[in-house]
Amino acid sequence: MKPSKTLERQVHRIHELIEGFDSEVKWNDHVPDPDTYPRKRQIDVTILKDGKLTLVECRKRRRRQDVHWIEELYGRRQSCNAETVIAVAQEGFTINAQRKAERFGVILRDLQPLSDTDVANWGGQITLTLHYYQYSDVKLAIGFAQQCVLDVNASLLIEELRSRGILPSAFETAARKLDSLNLLGTNDIRTYRFKILYPEPIDLSGELVGEISLEGKVRLVEQRITSPRVLGYGDPTQAAALRKVIVEQFEGEATIVHDSERIAIDIDLSALALPPLSQPRYFRVQSVDEVDHERFALTNADKLGVAGPLTVDLYEIRA
Repeated sequence: MKPSKTLERQVHRIHELIEGFDSEVKWNDHVPDPDTYPRKRQIDVTILKDGKLTLVECRKRRRRQDVHWIEELYGRRQSCNAETVIAVAQEGFTINAQRKAERFGVILRDLQPLSDTDVANWGGQITLTLHYYQYSDVKLAIGFAQQCVLDVNASLLIEELRSRGILPSAFETAARKLDSLNLLGTNDIRTYRFKILYPEPIDLSGELVGEISLEGKVRLVEQRITSPRVLGYGDPTQAAALRKVIVEQFEGEATIVHDSERIAIDIDLSALALPPLSQPRYFRVQSVDEVDHERFALTNADKLGVAGPLTVDLYEIRA
């Protein structure tokens, strides 16, 4: 994902938390503009609360934002009949931009890093741990009626199994079987052998399949996701450590937003670096103090599918 889009999604998650459940917060929204009807204006984030509209625009650039952007946002607020406009710049604003924003009523926000000392004094960091199943020596065995197997292309068959959701479904069946062993609860990291049968008769490559089995080895792996940056979100004139909203940025574009004792977690599964044949299964969230887990989001959940090399065995089912 582009850095600018990552910032927009992060700001969306921040305002979802701080605005509360009585507000409607949308990312990449489109709102009516009377001057361009029927076309609509794209807005990075919108907040609708008590019938009043707030526009939030984000910029991730290498330099501080100047007066011209503030003037542009003031005009956008007027055009869209919005109550308020918030400008969020990753690198902050020039002095003149801050003065212009104060006169025009444009609210300024940025994200500034906390120092190691600030983070230690804050003491609210969350430990985020991913637990996933790691498969190996996986073999997929598919039984066809006599003579049919000669007409089947194994490579095309695998693509068909993935596109139709059959292979992901088979791995999900294997995972549910492993879940019943409660490996996480017992801290069991041994390697197990598994074998499951796909229960439903199906057609593949135009031929009727009599049986499908998936077998191999699997173990539960624990991976700590580190938080290299802690940021304060708020007014550019306020020190980062004094800001009410704190954002932890983790590896793989995961974020945790803190608003006092409330937190919102957003994990982008597509950005996690995992070995082949891995299947994310659990996330463990730990903190020193008690917190209210108000929101939890998994982005790109379709990436949960297991990908990697496996052996395919096609055979005939003899009467």
